[in-house]
Amino acid sequence: MRLRRLLPTFMLVLVMGGLVFQALQGERGLRGWHELRVKNEERAVVLAGLEAENAETMARALRLSAGSLDLDFLDERARIVLGLNLADERVFFNDASPALSD
Repeated sequence: MRLRRLLPTFMLVLVMGGLVFQALQGERGLRGWHELRVKNEERAVVLAGLEAENAETMARALRLSAGSLDLDFLDERARIVLGLNLADERVFFNDASPALSD
């Protein structure tokens, strides 16, 4: 008789324990929320890098556009890409230079 009275209470404690466990450790609980926040921060760093790269590429494209052609930049790119230089110039290559990888 006493066991029958404790059974609903015991079941309620089990259900509540399961819900608390899911709230703390579950995929949609605190742990899951923390993992999503970490992923969001990582992706924000990647996005910032891509935005900087995009801005640099857009600036280079603008300097080569017909409306505002930067002759010094065009000369530099021609020397790097085509390997052109004047007869009285010396050319030094630096393997770590990012301009050589274009």
